[in-house]
Amino acid sequence: MKRSLSSDENQWRHDLILFVFIGLVFGQLLKHFANKTKIPYTPILAVGGILIGLLTDYMGAWGDGAEHISDIDPHTFLLLFLPPLIFESAFSIDWHIIKTEIIQILILAGPCLVIAAFATAVVMRYVLRYDGEFTFEAAVMFGAIISATDPVAVVSLLKELGASRTLSTLIEGESLINDGTAFVMFTVMLDLTKGEKFDAGHIILDF
Repeated sequence: MKRSLSSDENQWRHDLILFVFIGLVFGQLLKHFANKTKIPYTPILAVGGILIGLLTDYMGAWGDGAEHISDIDPHTFLLLFLPPLIFESAFSIDWHIIKTEIIQILILAGPCLVIAAFATAVVMRYVLRYDGEFTFEAAVMFGAIISATDPVAVVSLLKELGASRTLSTLIEGESLINDGTAFVMFTVMLDLTKGEKFDAGHIILDF
């Protein structure tokens, strides 16, 4: 027997769909504006998102949809958006350039990301003076999160500027692999924060 939806549940779904639809239209209008003014699309989109966040109380049903989508479970958000982004990037990347730059990509996505995460942790702990419950392991977790670059906007801007295809592929290829490095760093540090013990062999096997 099917469960009938209450009016509140129906309204919640309508507001969410309305927000997604108008949000896509709004994004296209901003892109058209960026093309006309030659201002990079990413900053305009960021400013537009900030304005929407500030004005949701005055936007009626669309604002209600923005409130609903802001409460989405982060794991659901990750599973909805990350696979399509990674697939699109991997599907369109130039394999011939990847083969010639694989060593540089692995260095950037591996050792360089680890160094960046630890450098961020050092700054958080000893320069910005975050302490107490914000342990060094937690600082490394934070560093792993923000060190994994997302080059979608950067690669798009490089293409608009006519930059080298090799440079764009190098940045895009590094981003495809660094998510895995960051994820392993995050999970290992999370387990260490919980008090679990690891040896070097276990960590290398995780990577």
